[in-house]
Amino acid sequence: MRVMVRIALIVTLVLDLAGCYRIIKMPDIATASVYGPQVSGGSLSPQEVARLSTWMKAHDAGWRGLMGTPPAPIALAIVMRDPSGGQTTLNLFESKDGTATAYFYAPNPASPLERYLSKADVAALRAAVEN
Repeated sequence: MRVMVRIALIVTLVLDLAGCYRIIKMPDIATASVYGPQVSGGSLSPQEVARLSTWMKAHDAGWRGLMGTPPAPIALAIVMRDPSGGQTTLNLFESKDGTATAYFYAPNPASPLERYLSKADVAALRAAVEN
């Protein structure tokens, strides 16, 4: 009986943890600007916006509710506007090993979300938004 209770508890815990990650509907991006300490910054070209949109839609899974205060400083900030003018922001905090944590702020969902990004994810994002 004790073994069954332990198994039930473990299964419940695993399912709860699996439910913490979400797939979010990425916004349609009409315009975007990029900022950061090592970025030339400013408005993105239509081609860069298209590449950013593709990257965002490819990274719509694996997001979870923000669990703490984001670190500082921001390595890259991308401010996106949808066709109706709604604003969404993606902030990137890079580690020394090239990986990063991204923070997604949008009107819906109302609470900020965070997601781990591999070194390849970070390189692809930077390639999308930087000349």
